[in-house]
Amino acid sequence: MVEVENELYALVVAVKHSDTYKEYDRWRNILKTNPELFKRVNEYRTENYKLQTSEDDGTLEERIEKFAAENEELSEEPRVRAFLDAELALCRMLQEITNRVVKGIDFE
Repeated sequence: MVEVENELYALVVAVKHSDTYKEYDRWRNILKTNPELFKRVNEYRTENYKLQTSEDDGTLEERIEKFAAENEELSEEPRVRAFLDAELALCRMLQEITNRVVKGIDFE
């Protein structure tokens, strides 16, 4: 297990040194300079996650549209948009890493 822990540490360091993570971290820190905006963005992210992971009870599309309309101004704010784009890029990178690990060990 020690070997895996060492390699995992190296992977974490590599992720933190990637341009993708640096961009995410830069925009996160920019948002943190405005605590109220950062709070609103985190609430937005939480609600968005809940919507994206909820089961469709026949009203999901309507709830998504309502959420988008209620948060249009926030999501179009340039700092927020840049942060959310950077966060999405980081999430995609982490998903790709996970997919490669699972595929590489032939995990079914």
